[in-house]
Amino acid sequence: MSLIVHKPSFLGFIEMLAARRHRSVTYIDAFKCQSGIVMSADTQESWGDYKNYIEKLAIVEDRSYPLAIGGAGIGDLIDPMLQDVVERASAQKPATARDLQAMLKESIEAVYNLDLPWLAVQKAERSPMFLVAAKPPDDDFCIFLIKGRRLKRENMTRASIGYGTPAVDTLFERMYRANLPMQQAVMLAIYLVSQAKKYAEGVGGATSVVVVRDNGAYFDYPPYVENSEKRVEEFLKLTDSLFLASVDGSIPPSIFPSILEKFGSDVSDLRKKYLDQSASITFGRLFSDPMFPGEPYAKLFPGAVIEFGTRGINTRETTPEENERNRMMWEAAKEGNNRLALAQFNELIKDKQIEYAGEESIQVRGTAGLVAASEDSES
Repeated sequence: MSLIVHKPSFLGFIEMLAARRHRSVTYIDAFKCQSGIVMSADTQESWGDYKNYIEKLAIVEDRSYPLAIGGAGIGDLIDPMLQDVVERASAQKPATARDLQAMLKESIEAVYNLDLPWLAVQKAERSPMFLVAAKPPDDDFCIFLIKGRRLKRENMTRASIGYGTPAVDTLFERMYRANLPMQQAVMLAIYLVSQAKKYAEGVGGATSVVVVRDNGAYFDYPPYVENSEKRVEEFLKLTDSLFLASVDGSIPPSIFPSILEKFGSDVSDLRKKYLDQSASITFGRLFSDPMFPGEPYAKLFPGAVIEFGTRGINTRETTPEENERNRMMWEAAKEGNNRLALAQFNELIKDKQIEYAGEESIQVRGTAGLVAASEDSES
């Protein structure tokens, strides 16, 4: 029995392995917003003509410490650093940004002293980059940048690593605001990665998004992220058209209001479409996953009414009439519970002799609030 090796395929496989360390291209960003930090990355690893999915972000998954880390560079160095930082953060739980900085230095030394000597990595490949986003319990949200063995933190509010082009960096600088609400920040993060995919060869695959809140770090739901990429693309078509029309002096002033009116109508229709889709994604997950803990940030407006029908899901605001009816129902329920609590209290003290009649207020806590006797009451 003889073993026949197809030489071109075998050589191609060897070339693939040899090229792997050189062809992995990454884009990762992280920035602060109103209620935390958003981090996003692409998920494609490519070498030669081969492509593979790889998660470039890692979090403390048990929510014991709000931390996320992403790495760009050679996978043989990225993987141990991500693992070491996550494990140390979960075990040590640094209380302040300074404590976290010291812990990150420990991880850098451990990886470079213990893992690197065993790896066949050239000197030119020994300078990976990392972004670390965290919320120490006794400090504010913070972002750290690691380049090689150097740890940098200068009150960073935003940063990106990897192979983002100048065009993506320009978009980042133009569109970022420190006071962005969480969902707007997520949309910006998704948009930046989508642009990196277009302009940087090798950046690709699905977009991965992590949000860091004060109670933990969370991967955003992949179907929602995929839906949001389509949302961003569709809205940009509308806003780009309006921009060009707005600066076009050849359009008569009498015509421009109709352009604005159509833009408003199209945007409202598109918003409605994606509101319904967001509600569908969340409720589909709620009904299919018994371990679903809820969304890590608000994806629908407060007080949204979600209706299920033969035509699918309809998301809308409550009407003034509904608000008034709900208020009246609540008041009636509260008054009924108070009467019930007072009756229960009167039954409790019936035929009891008062030993002390001071001036304290007597309060009975019911399901709807407090029932208080007057200060001069002997009840």
